[in-house]
Amino acid sequence: MMVGFAPGGFTDIVARAVAEQYAAELGQPFVIESRSGASGTIAANAVAKSAADGSVLLFGHSTPNAVAAALFSNLPYDPLRDLTPIAQIAVHPHLLVVPASSPFTSVGQLIEAAKKNPGSVTYSSAGIGSVHHLACATLAQKAGVELTHVPYRGSAPAMADLLAGRVSMTIDGVSAVAPQIADGKLRPLAAGTLARIARYPDLPTLQELGYGEIDAMSWVGVFAPPGLSQPIVDRLVAASDRAMQAPAMIKVIEEGGSLPATRRTAEFRDFVALEIERYKAVLGEGKIALE
Repeated sequence: MMVGFAPGGFTDIVARAVAEQYAAELGQPFVIESRSGASGTIAANAVAKSAADGSVLLFGHSTPNAVAAALFSNLPYDPLRDLTPIAQIAVHPHLLVVPASSPFTSVGQLIEAAKKNPGSVTYSSAGIGSVHHLACATLAQKAGVELTHVPYRGSAPAMADLLAGRVSMTIDGVSAVAPQIADGKLRPLAAGTLARIARYPDLPTLQELGYGEIDAMSWVGVFAPPGLSQPIVDRLVAASDRAMQAPAMIKVIEEGGSLPATRRTAEFRDFVALEIERYKAVLGEGKIALE
């Protein structure tokens, strides 16, 4: 099971939980292979080119499986044509956070600093084209300021530099920021989603603060190479459904601040298609540039 991001991030953690449940359900080991880089597209392309025999799976993410199709004209695979959707596993909301040492105690202060010194406010992301990148770039666009993008090879290294104060802010998933918020190492300033996040009900959304319809959320799920036979698809779907009922799997999702997802096969594919169109609309005629 290939993962397109560095070990230690949300995608990797959930992938390992799914692999463990698959192994128990199907009676054979599932090995996680991390192929990070290029916003997860390296792993997605590798699976898209693999044999359709069930021996290689992708633990996909919204970035390589949807965002990339809206961003890159030269993407070496088509997420809808070249990958077989099996099961969506979880949907994950994002927060705008700054280091606890940051002078910013509100989004308004952060934006004001960016207006006074264009480019001085920096943000980390899991890579160019990641949800973090697009969310922060959209905020910059809506607020009419210049924010400097600092991309990394996954959420974990991006978080490390944020905690060290080497970057000013990010918009990242609840699973990545909640422990650091609880430990007093990060300060949350806003919910990046359209609706307030249940774990942080008092935190305003960016929309409520006047920055438009920014909906920063990611999702993860299992994909296979194209042309996978229906019997294998059915076995994997059944294993996914049983895995989602396992207490250990439920714990991983809930502790990560995510919501379990029930979309399977055709419904999952339709959702991915809608996500691609949503991100095309977010990009809006190329107004968000790729560094």
